[in-house]
Amino acid sequence: MLKIAVTIMTTLLIAGIIALVYGVARQAAKLSSSPASATKPIVANPASITTTPYAQTLAFGQGELKSVSADNGSIILHYKGEGSDTIVVLDPLNGIERGRFQVPRR
Repeated sequence: MLKIAVTIMTTLLIAGIIALVYGVARQAAKLSSSPASATKPIVANPASITTTPYAQTLAFGQGELKSVSADNGSIILHYKGEGSDTIVVLDPLNGIERGRFQVPRR
């Protein structure tokens, strides 16, 4: 009886692993088949960007990145520095910084 239970559980475990691999492969295929127009950045003047936008360094100083979130077509970074917190809003299409807000701590 124990051998039958072990055989059934092993079969279920192998079937679950196969289903997991199949699901991951399906999701990867969906991500790779996204339309090309969604990945192209929209730039009004291509000559205005001289370097790769995502290769830019954000000068924060010493501190810690507390959170990263996305909202309404923006990437929002919350950075906790030595003297104040900084909130940076980035454009995800071209990597350009939209705004930077300093929040002093008390």
